[in-house]
Amino acid sequence: MDLKSTFTYKSLAAAKRGFQVIKTLFHEQGFLKSVLAAKPVGPHGEAIPWFTYPAIEYLKQFDFSDKMVFEYGSGNSSIFWAQRAKEVIAVESDRPWFEHVSKMHPPNLLLILEDGKEAYVSSISRQDRKFDVIVIDGRWRNACTTTCVDFLADHGMIIFDNSDRQYEGCNKLRAKGFFQVDFNGFSPINGYASTTSIFIRASTELQSNFSPSNPVGGLKQLACDDD
Repeated sequence: MDLKSTFTYKSLAAAKRGFQVIKTLFHEQGFLKSVLAAKPVGPHGEAIPWFTYPAIEYLKQFDFSDKMVFEYGSGNSSIFWAQRAKEVIAVESDRPWFEHVSKMHPPNLLLILEDGKEAYVSSISRQDRKFDVIVIDGRWRNACTTTCVDFLADHGMIIFDNSDRQYEGCNKLRAKGFFQVDFNGFSPINGYASTTSIFIRASTELQSNFSPSNPVGGLKQLACDDD
């Protein structure tokens, strides 16, 4: 193979890989659809959280059908959780957005409006229960990390979005004995990478019905052991 042929081959190979990246992110993960819709949606227009795509893929592997979820912040993520969990309670601080989400929420989703910091952060304490999943993705996130831990079930997880900009809150959770797992990458709508972190205790039992899956855009093949 001469130099010209080698250059052409490498150029075509690079272009093919580039198109595969575009296909995976823009279409298979739904990034283009989310940009056009100006809201977090998946490749079929379905509601998804405004988390990083790696975090969304990870969470889709769990069976949440008998779990209780509490969200700081509401939106398409609330619909996502309501479709998967037994019951979802979400607190919202913005009245217009609260009214918007209220028009589309399913029966197993309870929305609470609290526009003051203290009432918003402490709203989880007024539910008289513990939760399997607590999502921190709204206002006053660092303060929420201090309060929510007492209302997390022993086997549960805390999902902390945009954790790359929330060092104080992450430090608080790690100091309380949680293990931080970071999912870095792109998310719906945004043209930059960010981090969604999941905090778990060693005693977590959520993987009892864990269902492994292939990554979006991954290779559809199984690895074989060496002979």
